[in-house]
Amino acid sequence: MLKAPPYPVDSTDAAGADPSRYNVDLPFRQTFYPTGHTLEVSSNSADVLIAAARLWQRYPALSDAQPLRLRIIDGGSYPDSVPRRLPPCGEGHLFSIVHGAHDFALADLSTGFAFASVSRETLSDRAFFGYYFLEPLVYAMLGARYFVFVHASCISRDGRAILLCGDSGAGKTCLAFACARLGWDYVAGDAVHIVRGYDNRTVIGRPYEIRFRESARLLFPELNGVLSSTRTNGKTDLEIDTADLRIAVALFSSARHIVFIERSDVTLLEQHSTEQAMRALERTICYGSDQTRLEQRATLSRFTELPVWRLRYSRPDQAERTLKLLLDDV
Repeated sequence: MLKAPPYPVDSTDAAGADPSRYNVDLPFRQTFYPTGHTLEVSSNSADVLIAAARLWQRYPALSDAQPLRLRIIDGGSYPDSVPRRLPPCGEGHLFSIVHGAHDFALADLSTGFAFASVSRETLSDRAFFGYYFLEPLVYAMLGARYFVFVHASCISRDGRAILLCGDSGAGKTCLAFACARLGWDYVAGDAVHIVRGYDNRTVIGRPYEIRFRESARLLFPELNGVLSSTRTNGKTDLEIDTADLRIAVALFSSARHIVFIERSDVTLLEQHSTEQAMRALERTICYGSDQTRLEQRATLSRFTELPVWRLRYSRPDQAERTLKLLLDDV
């Protein structure tokens, strides 16, 4: 005998006949290609597609692999609700985001499917919705299937890339931009995707935007005309479309060197420990099934067979010349 659901249902509401919202019509549909992989988005809110387009509309298709699917429901208006900005949680192949009763999402990393029910107030703040829901859901699914994510900048010349690694504040983004001003291709400012299972060390970046701290204005006068903005996580930065900076970009490249950078009074390049590099880079392997993380660590272990260096530098132009010589020696 069927029992009534353990929560009140308003029979006059459409949800009364479909309390789990399996049958909600999602007429707004569009395909995007974050990191070149197919993502099918469906929703009953046009705001979802607008937010997704802001993030991924310029990425071309690079893969014919099975699409990821993302289903997002506008759950209605709750103006008195106060969502909490909580970090994602997960177990095995499940990945969840919960900000409250009216803002939550769940992804099945094993199948590449995710759904979310989000309040109209959250959807109306497209930057917030993109940062706390769209990006973590999609990049978690991509990482579980295809990549190892590392916190690094990346630059490239003639299809040969150098990863710039280091602690927060080491100047990774500024050095990548300085190199791009001098003829390098800009691949990524703070997030690089190492393609899993490939031996040619293919990396895919996020080259269509760049984010600086306010202090970058001291190095690059052209940034003085850029307005700063407070991001959804509370930090104040300069977020710029790389097209506005007139620099060359590359979506993917083949890594040749890993370079850990440090600020110093002198410019000095020396070999760096592979073991230390592995420990530093594997910190981002923090979700997915045991098998997924095992495969990610195996890929990273092969990746760190590349030459690993430590570069101490005082000025970006001096560091750029050192990096160019390093790449030309290959």
